[in-house]
Amino acid sequence: MQGLRDIGAIVGPDWRHGSQAAEDVLVDVLGNINLLPTQFGPSQFMINDERYSATFGPGGRGDVRLIHHPRASQLNQPGPSEPLHQPPQMVGASQPREGAVDLGYLIRGGWEHRERFLPPYLVRVLEGQRIMPEAGRPTYFDIRGVPYRGELIESEGRRRVRIHPELG
Repeated sequence: MQGLRDIGAIVGPDWRHGSQAAEDVLVDVLGNINLLPTQFGPSQFMINDERYSATFGPGGRGDVRLIHHPRASQLNQPGPSEPLHQPPQMVGASQPREGAVDLGYLIRGGWEHRERFLPPYLVRVLEGQRIMPEAGRPTYFDIRGVPYRGELIESEGRRRVRIHPELG
C-alpha cells in the first residue's frame, strides 16, 4: 500500500504475519518512530509488504495490539486508497513552552524529575522528531507534565543529551 511506512527492515524478514500483541521492544521502536496508536485512533504501517494497524489493548499504553490486514486475493477490490489514520506529528520546540511535547508516555515505571542524561531510546525520539538539541541551542519538552531543557553534550565521539527539569 503506497504511502505507509514499511518497518520490515526493523523486525526482519522472518517476521511471522498475523494479528498479535506487540512485544515490549517493538512498542519502544514504534514509539521512537512515531507509529504508536494515539487516543484518536490506530496507526497504520506495513511489515514486509503486509498492512498492519496498531491499537491499544485493554492494558492501556503498554498494551499494543497489532492487527494484520492480509492482502486481498484480487486487485482492485473496494477499500481505502489512503491510510485511514495518520498519527499527529510532534511539533518541534525551539523556545521554552512553545509547542513543547511530552515524552512521558514513552517512559515505563517511575520517573524521578532530576538532572540526568536522557536514555538512548528517548534521544532517538528527539532525533526522529527533529527536536534534537544542537551545540549551544537547547530544546524544550515536557516529561509527565514537567518542563525540561535538553542540551547536547559531545565527548569522545559520543552525542548525549543532558536534561534539566525547569522547576519553579
